[in-house]
Amino acid sequence: MLLYEVKNIIKIYYEKENELLIHEWLEYNPEDHDDIILTILQKIYDIFLIYPVEKVIVKADMTIGVFSPSIQEYIKDVQFPRLIADTNLRFVATIKSKDHMKAIGALLWQDQFNDQGEVILHDVGSEEEARNWLSTISKKLT
Repeated sequence: MLLYEVKNIIKIYYEKENELLIHEWLEYNPEDHDDIILTILQKIYDIFLIYPVEKVIVKADMTIGVFSPSIQEYIKDVQFPRLIADTNLRFVATIKSKDHMKAIGALLWQDQFNDQGEVILHDVGSEEEARNWLSTISKKLT
């Protein structure tokens, strides 16, 4: 079910049967409009309060642009701490482009250190991989 959309920037879906949110990012920095991104980030926080899921898929494989430095700082210093403190978020599978996945192959050894964090992040190359990982990891750790 589509919960929220900002045209050409983001779509947020909820799957009740899988207790899963899906964030499909299309653009990270629309014409340098940090105000739009801040509004979206607040909406994401609000949605996590309304739909208290542990799992989220972030589709970033087709996303253009990058968050501005101030948005990156906001996410690190405000958004993530609030999500960790106030929601049930525990597992994030991020779908990245095939080129990006090839580039991070050498970093896969780091996965062994992620299982003990408050929120476990994992990069994947497809939605199928994301769903499989979320299913497996949440069963393994709960």
